[in-house]
Amino acid sequence: MRPGPSPLHSRFNGFCLGAFVGGGRQALAAPRYGAIRRRVHEFLDEIGIDLRFPARQPTFAARYPSLVGTMMSELRSRDAEMHACFGIGQMAALLAGGYAGTTPPMRAKLRDRWQPELQRLGLGPDAFERFVGRLDETARGRDAVAMISQVYLLLADLLQPLPAEPDTCFVAMPFKQPYAGQFCRWYRPALARAGFRAIRAWGGLTDEEYYPFIAPLIARCAAVLADLSARNLNVANEVGLAHGANCPTFLVIRADAGPPPSNLADLLILRYDRKLPGWPENDIDRLAEFVDLHWRAYVSSLTHEALIHEAAHRLLQMLLAAGEPVPDGLWQLARVEPRAGGRSAGKGE
Repeated sequence: MRPGPSPLHSRFNGFCLGAFVGGGRQALAAPRYGAIRRRVHEFLDEIGIDLRFPARQPTFAARYPSLVGTMMSELRSRDAEMHACFGIGQMAALLAGGYAGTTPPMRAKLRDRWQPELQRLGLGPDAFERFVGRLDETARGRDAVAMISQVYLLLADLLQPLPAEPDTCFVAMPFKQPYAGQFCRWYRPALARAGFRAIRAWGGLTDEEYYPFIAPLIARCAAVLADLSARNLNVANEVGLAHGANCPTFLVIRADAGPPPSNLADLLILRYDRKLPGWPENDIDRLAEFVDLHWRAYVSSLTHEALIHEAAHRLLQMLLAAGEPVPDGLWQLARVEPRAGGRSAGKGE
């Protein structure tokens, strides 16, 4: 069964959709408007909103209020969290792109409008002021791309309060075709059949740094599906982040792509052939079975008794080293006798 919406999916995608829509209105993003428009359309198709933006950026900018009003109405009727984060992402991109033309009273008005929403989503009482402070500091360098990069730091802040989700899978893939099409036709339906909700990155409005949110996003996913076919460095980095976060990785590669990267060659990798009749629809079940097999093996490894004791012992040592209180049950899991105010001398004591 395909999982429904989730806080992570709604918050991340809502913010990115708003940032792309707000950023796409600005002259800075005009050279990439075509890519921005395609990405927005891909996501609107994913959530079932039948709305299309004009092919030319000046026409989009002229029709912006009407288009945004329609989109916000559609989002409000579907997902309150996504609707709220769309507004924050849009505000952040517009403020970052036009910061030089704002005044303190204008920013105060924005603070009064958005700080309560940021607090409702789990951010502190000074979240908006921190964002504006970063913009103010960055603005001194007069680097428009660096200003847009601050938008993604706010997104990273929005992800921090969320817990990890056991049924969300991050898809690591190049942004270009044919992979964008494969997300809709192969990765996402196969993951849904295996019981996972698929989520993927959005790319950039310009050449800004969008790395800050990738690590917290992957850390809040249960697993990562990665397509290694293009030998894309971003995909390789995201696989590394997944391994560092102890997330299982479901690796796939085209049949004609040659050998996988040497550091991953010993892992089980599913090869697929785009030239086969009926691909990818006829290959969805095979990918779903591959994902399910790996997931079951991963869960089994987590529940192995020796692994549980090892993890508990490591956590115990870290808490003791930091001078933090240790829950009673952790002593038992770590097979260590509790010592009031003491420190563990070694494993197994």
